[in-house]
Amino acid sequence: MSADRQSQSGWLWGLTVAIVLFVMEFILLSALVPTEWSNRVQEQEAEWMRQTLGAKTAQAIFERSESWSEQLFVRSGLMAGSYDLLLPDEVRIKKAPELGKLAESPIWPLIKDRLDVIWQSLDMAVQRVVHLLAWWPFLAFALVGGILDGLLRRRIRQSGFDYPSPLAHRLAVGSLLWIGVGVSLSLLLPVPIPALVAPMLATLIALTVGAMVTQTQKRL
Repeated sequence: MSADRQSQSGWLWGLTVAIVLFVMEFILLSALVPTEWSNRVQEQEAEWMRQTLGAKTAQAIFERSESWSEQLFVRSGLMAGSYDLLLPDEVRIKKAPELGKLAESPIWPLIKDRLDVIWQSLDMAVQRVVHLLAWWPFLAFALVGGILDGLLRRRIRQSGFDYPSPLAHRLAVGSLLWIGVGVSLSLLLPVPIPALVAPMLATLIALTVGAMVTQTQKRL
């Protein structure tokens, strides 16, 4: 019972940390990342994807991510609503002439620039999600191999009267949690990510799951 409570509290703590870090990253992204750098990151990542996966596969990922971004941000009205909410509108200025001087403030181009960076980063995040999902067959194959290897190692340890380690099991579960946190944060990371990171990540997850299965306690 205490182990279950510790596991649950660990997941809740990890989820809270992930949300806080994600919000902090989003704030820093909207405040500090220049537009030119964001464009360069997107272009470099797209070029690496073409070189690694091939032009046809990369183009399919681009088209799918563009379709998802349009459905999530454009058709839903979120993008247009953010600009309407935070930037002065010509119709409102005409109805209220006293807002004319306020509309001439140099802060509005800066706000528009930050909005452009935010939406471009969200588009890139969607593209990275689509890229990760494109590797799901490899991830499934790696997970099956990792689980089978973990079960085999667990059976060998049991036959040799070598009991599983609760500490090793807890470390494996914590590693999976932090891998999830790292993946979530990397979606908005303002640096280009090589395409081969996805299969490397899938391999790491499979190895960690295998270690977790190996060290799973025997249920009586």
